[in-house]
Amino acid sequence: MSLFAPLKARPLARGEGTQRDDRLFLVACDDTYAPKQYFSFLRLSRVQIHVVATDDTKSAAVYVLERLKQFSIEEDDERWMVLDTDHCIEPNHYPGFIKALVEARQAGIKIALSRPCFELWLLLHHVDESAVTDLRNAAETESRLREVLGEYNKCNLKPEHYPLASIASAIARAERLDAAVPGGDRPEGNTTRVYQLLKAILASIPVAQRPDELRLVA
Repeated sequence: MSLFAPLKARPLARGEGTQRDDRLFLVACDDTYAPKQYFSFLRLSRVQIHVVATDDTKSAAVYVLERLKQFSIEEDDERWMVLDTDHCIEPNHYPGFIKALVEARQAGIKIALSRPCFELWLLLHHVDESAVTDLRNAAETESRLREVLGEYNKCNLKPEHYPLASIASAIARAERLDAAVPGGDRPEGNTTRVYQLLKAILASIPVAQRPDELRLVA
C-alpha cells in the first residue's frame, strides 16, 4: 500500500474549512522536533502542510530525500527538503550532501537550507539579521534563541513565540540575510532559506484569504 494513500484521501471534512483543491506542501526535515512543531502552528486557509516523520537515526540528506520520494504528489502540490548544514558541509559529509541535493532537484523537489540550523529561522522571528551573523554553530544559535525568548526546548516549541506577524518579519530578514551570503549549496555565512518555503506557501493562497498579518508578503 502506498504510504501516500492516507494523505490524498481528499476531499477533507468540510467542517475543517478545507477544500479539495487546497495545495499540499510535503516537507521532510533532518531535524526531528522543531520544524514539525513549527509548521503545525501555521493554520492557513487553502493549504495543507504535512511534515514527513523524521528518523533521528537517519538524518543525513540522502535519508531525508528517500523519505520524501516515497510520496507522490498532484500537479499543483510541492515537496520540500528542510536541511541544516552544521555538519553536512564538513569535508567528509559534503559529497553525499551535494549528491542528495542534485537528486532532489532532478526529482522536482525544492530545498530550504539553513546554516547552521533551523533555529536560525526561529531566531529571525525576534531579531534583525545583523544579530545572527556571528553565531558559529547550532549550540550557539539555540543558546541565543534561549536568551531572546527566556526559554527554548526544541521538543516543546511554544506557538505564542511565533505569531503570524513575526513570520512576515522573519521572511524579510531572512531574505535580506540570504542575499548577502554567497556560496550556494555551501553557504559561506549564516543564512536560512526557510523563507523560500514560506513564500511559496503564501503565494499559493489568494491574498484576500490570507491572515491580515501576511497579506503584504510578496
